[in-house]
Amino acid sequence: MAARDWLNDRIARRFEVMMAQGALDEARAALPRWPRAGGAAKAIGAPELIAHLRGEITRDAAIDAAIIASRQYAKRQRTWLRAQRDGWTDLHIPV
Repeated sequence: MAARDWLNDRIARRFEVMMAQGALDEARAALPRWPRAGGAAKAIGAPELIAHLRGEITRDAAIDAAIIASRQYAKRQRTWLRAQRDGWTDLHIPV
């Protein structure tokens, strides 16, 4: 399993890349139909970017909130995976 600090850093860097590649523009395009967005409204980071575009929070607050939401999702995944590991054999592979 990935170390928590390494994963948190990777999540933050990945969201920065997403922003640089147009995530805010994508959210802006979805804004007119947001009330009917369906599954898109559940995408991690999307509600936070929409809140920024609506003027409810700053851009930095939206980014921070989206990163926190991503970290929380990763934590839920780690917790689930730990619960599934009963009977697994750990392999120690030299790097």
